[in-house]
Amino acid sequence: MSQTEATIRVGLDPTNPGQFFACCGLLELADRLWGRAEGWFETADTFCLGDTDRTRTGTEPVIDALARCRLTNTMKDEEVRRLEELSRMTAKQREKIQGADEEKKRLEKHWREDPILLHEPFHLRVDWFLDDRAGGDRFKTWAGQQSVLDIALAMKKPLERGDWSALPPARWLSRTTEDEGLPFNFDSDLGGQASALDVGFSFDPLGLRSRTRPLIELAAFIGLQRFRPAADPTANRYRFSLWSVPLPPEIAGAAACGAVPVPGSTTFEFRLLYRTKYLKSFLPATPIGGRR
Repeated sequence: MSQTEATIRVGLDPTNPGQFFACCGLLELADRLWGRAEGWFETADTFCLGDTDRTRTGTEPVIDALARCRLTNTMKDEEVRRLEELSRMTAKQREKIQGADEEKKRLEKHWREDPILLHEPFHLRVDWFLDDRAGGDRFKTWAGQQSVLDIALAMKKPLERGDWSALPPARWLSRTTEDEGLPFNFDSDLGGQASALDVGFSFDPLGLRSRTRPLIELAAFIGLQRFRPAADPTANRYRFSLWSVPLPPEIAGAAACGAVPVPGSTTFEFRLLYRTKYLKSFLPATPIGGRR
């Protein structure tokens, strides 16, 4: 068994699937940042990260690295500039350019749907939401006209402000912010907050502001690239397991869905809430077996 010591302890609520997958995302980022990392659930409400390189004198904070990391999609720079150019034009101006409207629609589709890239120091491509063969796209919670890049950038913005820099890891996943934009809806505690349709009225006329926990949303989005729950093929039910021994991401991904049994693990089950045919969110999970 690995003798990795915890250098970071993240507090979580295991009945919130978004927090579980956020921990998985933090392990993925730490592994890429430090060269080698392991993660495990020390208790049901504590996730540990450890650097396996014992010769290292220190590790760069994962949150700070994520905050400074450039986040784009796979569009080329010239395509982005062309989209910006076409978007600044009026409809009449575009009518004078043959094919301009069609080009704009094509580029807008790329902006909404293309895979996401986390650049230096992570070098990670996130495209699970396009995976219709292994079922990754079933966890796509946003509508087709929403831009995955815009959502991810909005969730990253508070980190860039430094809101998490001095925050102890025990509070990383509980930190809330206001009006950062639409979340991914991985945080099962959001409930009806994410949509005026769910609540039955709009927040804006009443001067109310919706609150999100952007690190949960962004880290879970990253975590789902490697870590997937086990799906019940006959029902809207998904399971994940809290593994109890230090594991690298490659093995932890299998342990998370129960493909690799780990003694002392706890398994939880959750469902997806279908707000519309396309808009979904994660519902709270319940323990169904193992360590409590």
